[in-house]
Amino acid sequence: MSGIGIDIGSTYTKLCVLGAAGKVEALRAEETPVRQKEYFAEKLQSLREAYGGIPVVSCGYGRKNVGGSRAVSELSALAAGVHRVAPEAETVLDIGGQDTKLIRQWDGKLLSFFVNDKCAAGCGMFLENTLHRLGVPFESLDLSDGKLPNLRLSSTCAVFAQSEIVERIAEGISEDEILRAVLVQILTQSKTLLGKVDCDRIYLSGGLTKIPGIAKYAEAVLEKPVTVPEHAAYLSAIGCAALAEKERGKP
Repeated sequence: MSGIGIDIGSTYTKLCVLGAAGKVEALRAEETPVRQKEYFAEKLQSLREAYGGIPVVSCGYGRKNVGGSRAVSELSALAAGVHRVAPEAETVLDIGGQDTKLIRQWDGKLLSFFVNDKCAAGCGMFLENTLHRLGVPFESLDLSDGKLPNLRLSSTCAVFAQSEIVERIAEGISEDEILRAVLVQILTQSKTLLGKVDCDRIYLSGGLTKIPGIAKYAEAVLEKPVTVPEHAAYLSAIGCAALAEKERGKP
């Protein structure tokens, strides 16, 4: 093993282990714990028992609670991670649980970044809250048919949009139509960030990339070619592991 990366997100914590050849050996995700210092003390102990004393680099909201070799910014980790799995990627749109980030990277180095305003309508929490309200599991989402909804949410604020969703449910609008409209709203909000850069292709990362058909769906909304790289939901954890690998003198 050559490096371990831990990305502590607002909703989920992702872990990556890189093997001796620098390839992804293991990826794991679990709900982010509340008592993080105690949790990660036990987690690091189990990792050391399993993999020895290899470096551990962390990023995310609770990165300072891990106690590994080093803590880095999620933006730097994302740049290193996308370069590891898709070196040609320059512009990355990361839709997280509580924010959306746009970065530009080259050779694994962060060149520039933009972060959306603190608005839930432009991040994954909006989708999560809607799924919970409808009683629909995330795993059931499928956009493979590429169909955009006829419904458009008029509010650009997630708080008011939730009230609008309640009204649409009462009107008998289908769950699928509502969820597709929410995804359109989230992607549309990111257009403000995309307007700050000149790019020919967008690489998408974050939890939404687990939805089948999300690349073509995003292309239709963003009106730009979209690629979902391998392990797109784990790029920051992979980047942390790649940075940990460098601490061992690996190329």
